[in-house]
Amino acid sequence: MKAKRHWVRRRAFLLWAALMLWASAPVGQAWASPVAKAEQEREAAQAEGQKAREEAEALEQKQGDAGRQARELGDELTRLLTLSNLLKSDMKELDQQIGTADQEYEAAKKEQERRYGMLKKRIRFLYEEGDITYLDILLKARNIGDVVDQTEYFDQLYRYDKNQLVQYEKVKAEVLMRKRGLEEKQSEMEAMEQEYEVQQADIRTLIRTKEQETADFGIQLAAARERAAKSADQVRKKNEEIRRLRAEEARKKEEARKREEARLREEAGIRSEAEAGGRAAGVQTDHGAGQTHTAGQEPMSGQGTEPGIRQPLKSAGGTAFGRSIADYGLQFVGNPYVWGGTSLTSGADCSGFTQSVYRHFGVDIPRTSAEQAWFGKEIPYEDMEPGDLVCYSGHVAMYIGNGQIVHASSRKEGIKVGNDPAYRTIVSIRRPWQ
Repeated sequence: MKAKRHWVRRRAFLLWAALMLWASAPVGQAWASPVAKAEQEREAAQAEGQKAREEAEALEQKQGDAGRQARELGDELTRLLTLSNLLKSDMKELDQQIGTADQEYEAAKKEQERRYGMLKKRIRFLYEEGDITYLDILLKARNIGDVVDQTEYFDQLYRYDKNQLVQYEKVKAEVLMRKRGLEEKQSEMEAMEQEYEVQQADIRTLIRTKEQETADFGIQLAAARERAAKSADQVRKKNEEIRRLRAEEARKKEEARKREEARLREEAGIRSEAEAGGRAAGVQTDHGAGQTHTAGQEPMSGQGTEPGIRQPLKSAGGTAFGRSIADYGLQFVGNPYVWGGTSLTSGADCSGFTQSVYRHFGVDIPRTSAEQAWFGKEIPYEDMEPGDLVCYSGHVAMYIGNGQIVHASSRKEGIKVGNDPAYRTIVSIRRPWQ
């Protein structure tokens, strides 16, 4: 009886242990049904497939990023090569201008020396012979006819001497003007050479980067150079059109100036006749000549080369915001040019000047002229307004209206106003706030 109870307890214990093992086993193991097992395998296969798809997408994304970066590097290389191409041609043209300016300066100096020699001879003659006086004329005259003849001769000598002095002063002023123009061009060439060195360093760095990333870089570099040459040619053609437009504008202004000069001469002649009244004929002639001279010289006073232009106090045209930017930049005309500088008072280079002016109005633009040439909205030359950036290869200026620009030019000239936006090859015109 006792053995029977022991056997019953043992069977119960074994049954309980089997139940516990079954309960603790993971679903889908030995006791899982065939359907459950198939479902589990399907889910595992789906998970593996999803993982493979994610890896493929990541690889495609990486390849796409690499391709995009390669294209961006290629575009950047093309832009740098284009700028370098244009800057090199601008430097060649400026070098020719420096040669011409140097020849003109030397010729003007020789003319100054010649006229100075003539004046010295005339002064020596007057000192040795003594000057002719009206009293000498009266004492030596035999009759009234002699008095008139001698007086006219005396007047001719006076006018000759006066004209020689005037011509000498004009030549002297021309020599100073040409010397200043020559020094300005030489200083501008110095700034160009600095920018060219920076461009070449950027190109070398970019080439090294692409060589490490691309196996067929030699082919790509040749293609980039070809694209850059075509782009530079297109820019030059556009600048030829701009210069043609500028020449047409200058022709119209000159015609308008001549019409105004003729009108002033006519008015001066009418006033002279009206005022003459009972005056002597000689007085009328002198008075009329003086009026004609004044009328002829007035329109020329505002003209001249860039170093002598009158600085405008305000910009003109465009929008109020653009004018406020240009007017703010004009406040710093006369301040120094400093390579790498951004201070509007202590010194800035060309792109440091434009960046600092725009920063005052809360507009952030890139630091270098090359970067600024591709920043903001591109504007056609015909639609240029005050505040727009006029971008050259290795240089940048700000348009202020009336066919003028303000820019940090060179160490000699500093921040100044220029008369011609197309004085160098324009790469692009940008409106950074749009």
